[in-house]
Amino acid sequence: MTATGDGAPVLGAAKDVSRQNLSGSSVMDGSSSSKVTVEYHDPSGLFPLVQEQLSLRLPLRNLHWKSPNRPLRSIDSLHVDLVPSKDSVHISGVTSPGLAPPEGLHRTSSSQRMSGPTSSEIIRPPSKERRHQIPGLRQTPYLKIYLLRCDDSDTYKSTARKQLREWVKTHTPPSQSSSSSSTQENHDAFEWMILHVVIPDTPAASQPRGTASSGAATGEKEKSSTTSRWTRGTTTILEKIRADFNISSKSAPDRVAQVRLQKDAVPPHMLPSTSTATSPPINESPQEQEKVWNDVIVKFKTLILLSFDLRVSQYEEDIREKDSQRALPGWNFCTFFILKEGLAKGFESVGLVEDALLGYDELSIGLDTIVRDQSDEGGQTQGGAILNYSEDIHERASEILKRSQKDDGGRKEPQAHLHDEKPISSQKKNYRDLILSNNISIFDFRSYVFARQMSLLLRLGNARSTGSDLAAKLQPRPNTGVLQRSVDDVNVGTKHATVLENSEDLLSLAELCSRAIHFITSASRLLRDDLLNGAIAHETTFPKRLVDNLVRSWTFAALQQLLDETATSSLPISKFSKDAATSSSGKMRSFGNHSEELKVSVAEPKTMIHPTRSTSLNYGRSASADPPYAQPTSTGQVVFADGQYQDRPVPAQESIVPQAKSGLQELAAARAQLYVVERRILEHVGKSMGWNIGWAAIISSRVQKEDFRDVDLNRTSNDEEGGVAGLEAHSVTSPTVGLSAAQLVSGVSSIDQFRESYEKLSDLIVKHYMAAGQVKSGEGILGDLAALRFELGDFAAAAMYFGRMASLFSESRWNYVETTMLKMYAQCLKKLNRKDEYVRTLLNLLAKSAAHRMSLRSSLKRGSSSDMQEWPKEWLNDDKVDTTGVFSDLVEFSEHIPYDRTVPMTKYFGDIIVEPYVRHFDEKDGFQLRLQFRHVLEDEIEIERAKVQLISATSAQGKEIWLESSGTIKLKKGICRIWLGSNVNTTGPYMVDKIVIEAKRIIFIHEPFRKAEATTPLGITTSVSATSLKAAKKSRVLCFPRVEAFQARVYLSHFIHIDRPRSVEIECRSGWNDMQRAEIRLRSASAGLRLRTANTTVTSGEVTIEDKPNPGVIDIASMAPDTTATFRVPYELEQILPELSIKLEVVYFTDKGEFQYYSSFIIPIELPLDVNVHDHFKNESLYSKFNIKTANHVPLEILDVGLEESEEFGVFVPKRIKDSTLVFPKQPLSVTYKITKKPVDPNKRRQSRNPNTGSLALSVEYRCMNEDVLARVCELFATAVENSQVHRLGRLLIATFTDRLEHRILPHQYEKIALLDKVDMGTFEDMGWAECIDSLPHIIRGDTEKWLRNWHENNGLILLSTTPKLTSSVPGIVPPSPHPSRRIIITVSIPQTHILHTASLFLESPEQAPSHSTAIAVVGQPLLTELCIKHTRRWGWPSALVAAANLKSSDDAMDFVYSIEANPDVWLVAGQRRAQFTAKEGEEKKLPIILIPLKPGNVLLPNVEIRARVAPKGEQKGQSEELGQQLNCETDYLSYGECVMVVPDVRSSTIGIGEMASPRSVVWLESESRI
Repeated sequence: MTATGDGAPVLGAAKDVSRQNLSGSSVMDGSSSSKVTVEYHDPSGLFPLVQEQLSLRLPLRNLHWKSPNRPLRSIDSLHVDLVPSKDSVHISGVTSPGLAPPEGLHRTSSSQRMSGPTSSEIIRPPSKERRHQIPGLRQTPYLKIYLLRCDDSDTYKSTARKQLREWVKTHTPPSQSSSSSSTQENHDAFEWMILHVVIPDTPAASQPRGTASSGAATGEKEKSSTTSRWTRGTTTILEKIRADFNISSKSAPDRVAQVRLQKDAVPPHMLPSTSTATSPPINESPQEQEKVWNDVIVKFKTLILLSFDLRVSQYEEDIREKDSQRALPGWNFCTFFILKEGLAKGFESVGLVEDALLGYDELSIGLDTIVRDQSDEGGQTQGGAILNYSEDIHERASEILKRSQKDDGGRKEPQAHLHDEKPISSQKKNYRDLILSNNISIFDFRSYVFARQMSLLLRLGNARSTGSDLAAKLQPRPNTGVLQRSVDDVNVGTKHATVLENSEDLLSLAELCSRAIHFITSASRLLRDDLLNGAIAHETTFPKRLVDNLVRSWTFAALQQLLDETATSSLPISKFSKDAATSSSGKMRSFGNHSEELKVSVAEPKTMIHPTRSTSLNYGRSASADPPYAQPTSTGQVVFADGQYQDRPVPAQESIVPQAKSGLQELAAARAQLYVVERRILEHVGKSMGWNIGWAAIISSRVQKEDFRDVDLNRTSNDEEGGVAGLEAHSVTSPTVGLSAAQLVSGVSSIDQFRESYEKLSDLIVKHYMAAGQVKSGEGILGDLAALRFELGDFAAAAMYFGRMASLFSESRWNYVETTMLKMYAQCLKKLNRKDEYVRTLLNLLAKSAAHRMSLRSSLKRGSSSDMQEWPKEWLNDDKVDTTGVFSDLVEFSEHIPYDRTVPMTKYFGDIIVEPYVRHFDEKDGFQLRLQFRHVLEDEIEIERAKVQLISATSAQGKEIWLESSGTIKLKKGICRIWLGSNVNTTGPYMVDKIVIEAKRIIFIHEPFRKAEATTPLGITTSVSATSLKAAKKSRVLCFPRVEAFQARVYLSHFIHIDRPRSVEIECRSGWNDMQRAEIRLRSASAGLRLRTANTTVTSGEVTIEDKPNPGVIDIASMAPDTTATFRVPYELEQILPELSIKLEVVYFTDKGEFQYYSSFIIPIELPLDVNVHDHFKNESLYSKFNIKTANHVPLEILDVGLEESEEFGVFVPKRIKDSTLVFPKQPLSVTYKITKKPVDPNKRRQSRNPNTGSLALSVEYRCMNEDVLARVCELFATAVENSQVHRLGRLLIATFTDRLEHRILPHQYEKIALLDKVDMGTFEDMGWAECIDSLPHIIRGDTEKWLRNWHENNGLILLSTTPKLTSSVPGIVPPSPHPSRRIIITVSIPQTHILHTASLFLESPEQAPSHSTAIAVVGQPLLTELCIKHTRRWGWPSALVAAANLKSSDDAMDFVYSIEANPDVWLVAGQRRAQFTAKEGEEKKLPIILIPLKPGNVLLPNVEIRARVAPKGEQKGQSEELGQQLNCETDYLSYGECVMVVPDVRSSTIGIGEMASPRSVVWLESESRI
């Protein structure tokens, strides 16, 4: 694959002088022609006639080369340079206009032109050219073509055959020679070919291409008209040539081809004067002509690849041989280099640029080895010595020094330069001659190798600069007529040969930039050594400034050359903007117009001899297996519009969508590194002139740095005389002496230009880093720009840069540079009067300084004293920054901002902790906590206040508590301890939620525990992390008030009336407080609970309620010290709840200030007892039985039960119980009362319809065992605490004891306690005092734990006292409960019945048994009875009876129906079992009934049921029946339960008794009936 720029393929006759001599200077120029040469021998001047057809088909497409030891290689496009041989004939007027004759060919006369050349002129043996001893230094043709004009068979026999034999004999390639010595000529191997050009109107034009048999064999189709003229056995000229010159071998290629010219394409003077054809000419169709020419091109490709394969094989064999001789004496690396480079150039000439690059990489490694061995062996090495300096470089440096030492500095004379604008070039010197002569320095050798690598990488990258160079090389030669050129010649030899013009492989360009960084940095050192070694060799010295400037200038120019070469339109920031006075910006391009995305380059770690790169013939498999340079592009297989000889189908064209190219970021990053080195060189040059810029200018003015210098420990004092001398030896007038890079010289021409150049380079670096995605690196360069603007006083621009970097620096550490930058940023903002940003920047600066000090302290804590001695000195500690005065300035300046600025406290203070130990005030309620933190900054500041917020550790108490300091506090460096107080009294565990320090407008906040919500994978939302909760548990604060402080509790009222609103009671104890007024606030925490605070009453205590301003608020008057007041607050429930949750807050005022009390209460409201009643009506009274049982597992102690009479009913109370009675879950208490109706005036009775005076009230006084036991035991414990040394902790210990005891005793255990009258308290560990004791200060923990253990030992078993009046403290015996008993009143309604019947069944003449009063009856004998029935209407209201029975008056008689219900197996009822009767109130009815017993035994009398029969009322019969059904009628059957002894009807019986032993000794004889 070769490439041209804007020129066309060279198909013309002659080149210029330099190109004509193939073995001349062009052989040694060190460059590649990027194409293969094909030499044509044209004795008849036919080349201009075939030039047009060849130009349409060149360059060659889709060549595939396979070597035995290499994978398949694909060459998409190969350019061919057709050059004439020295013996070719140029006929004036015959060729295309302007075609120049070959060099040395004399023009012939017209007669000579007409007659044509003679045989001696045509066949002239070429002179034998002397072959160079080093292969690879010649550029010889790959193919030689003989253009034959033979018009007829006679001419062929007479002259043409002889000329061809001589030419073939002379130009037979070495591969076809049998001589063994010719194998060495394979370095210049070539093939030959005969092209027969048929002129129209000649006998040859009438001949077919072959006979029928041969044509069929070759696949050629002839017309029938021609085959009839040429009979079998006739041979054409083409067949004769093939038979004479083709090798008869199956593997031998066909070297003979024939083309026919059209008559209009041949000049008239070249046509025969008279037509000698005996038959009409053969006219070929365009398709046939195209096929013929394609066959010629196929032969071109085949023969060129054959010769190329021979050359590569020979080179590889020679390289292996030379490499095997490396250890032998006389082996020379330079000779080996030229040999191996010849192979690389061969690869490059056919477009295998990757293989050529791999060869140069291996040569570069070999050169490094030779140089290293030479350095180790002191200049003597096996591969030959390489010079340590270049003579021309020393001469130029000496000339520059000489001119600079003149009076005028050499300004009037032309300035000498060490290098030009492109210091890296393979044509800068005759490097190959220098290598061959072993007269090359290390610097030149490395420069040449890298230059070749650079050119190859640029070709792989399809760089624009390479395209321009190749276009210049492949421009049409002067006076050459070109009809058409290929559209992709510029891309020949690149990775993608037929892509769009803008397509570039950015990865290859990035690889070049990456290599350039390493080469230029090492080459600059080599150049310095070259200058020093040259000076020593010539016994002179160069000033240090001159050497530095020469090296910097060369480095800068090389960097700029690489940047220019790798500029691409895909990276529009590849060149910074310049004005017309400096240079052009023509290479600036915009993004877009790219057709494909290039792939990532894959390195080939294989040798050049045996590469294993995957073949690019990837048809039928994925192209991803190949490296990018082996993959065809989307248009790489298209040959013009035909493409008949394509080996692979054309891939489908994808839409061209602008997108980011692969490798763009890599290229941008690599170019950014080049710009960074350029800027560093500019800084060094400026520093040598006394100019500091950016950070260097700022830091130099702030920090005093020590001067360090490299010292060679192996150098003696005598060595000072050679090399670089100081400025004292040679005075250099100009500080820019030796600088020749245009941009560098312009950049240091003045301080303003120096700063402008620095800023331009920095801007380009930033843009490249951003394009590469390396944001942090770009931000670092922005810091340099900010420092530059700060130095220039452009504070607005500097602040803009600083602001852009603030977010980055706030998260990462840039140590000293970062903190210095923040200080500069703050100064800019202050000068710009940007208050908010100024404050924010100072806070960031202080945060960095504080973080360093805290990290330093933590390191010192972890390290030992020896580690502290090894801590870095002040000059090495780049984390330190001086912030003296910044903190105080920040606090003072914060007054100017309009709002508070909140910042995290942990960034500025360390070791923040709140001691979890409560300390009480001595003369007032409330408590204190101590806040401790470390002030690490230098400044002393004043804070207005410090606050700590506590939140409850349980969900029961949601009130927050704020503790606040009193007055201003001055903070000094070190540990700061501040006591914070609160006026709140509460009990319970709390956590520190927030710590606040206010310093004017700066608010420092610290939240020890995170409460951010987080969602688990299962979707469960958690508010606090487990780690935070664990830490909070360890450091939580257990708050409790003093024993003398205010106290309140809320409980359920001890009196409950079942028909009245229930209430809760609030008990307040003033303690030692002389309360002036107080405000009680109640808040319901239960859904549906309504507290009627407007109906609050005082039940005990000398206190008055002043006002009830709002719902839930009660204002009370003053309370004296040590007084107690109880308030009753009714409540209502919208739904049934088992317990109430009420939050109580009391705000009370004393002469010492305002105080608050917080607490929350859970109050169970379920009644602990159930009452059931069973009523039995009698004619004159009602008997009610009340069953009292417990509603849960806790026993009840019933103290008293009573039923109160009403206005209408009287109650006869049984004998009262003297002692209390225990009620257990399975042992209820039953009490029966006799209720009688009091006499009432009948008139009033009739007027009364729904009186409310008929209800009774059942009163039950009781105690719940759980409440009683807890209260009595806690009272015992409280008494013991008050009389001990831990009495100051009474509120905490009593509350903890109550809570632990309530959870320790289970409900079912109270039954055992009630039966045994004792409580097992367990041990100290069982009660769980550890958490409570841990919350106490260490100084009192031991005494408290000791006292608690002693109390548990003395009170392990507590007896419950049964003596009510026991008030003295007896060890081990608990006095009665201090709380009153509970009392409940239940309204008992007397059931209403309209009619009550009293019925009895009397026996008239029964037999009475002598031993008991039970009547005796005989089975089957009638038993006369009398049924007596009467009723009363006193137990119902007359009005209700009238309405229900449809009576006119309540005294009217009513119809009733009785029914006798008897068991038919026992009794036979004679008479009416069911009958109706009419009776008035009090009227007795007697009805005879006969009963006949059917079975003997003790049987019950039949039952009697009576119900009223309501008479219908006229037309309202249906309604009357309905009302009759509603009439309530009950029966009091007096004979219920009476029995009758039924005996058989036998008075006496006679039996006979026989023998006693006989089983049938008893015999029934007779019996006597009772009747």
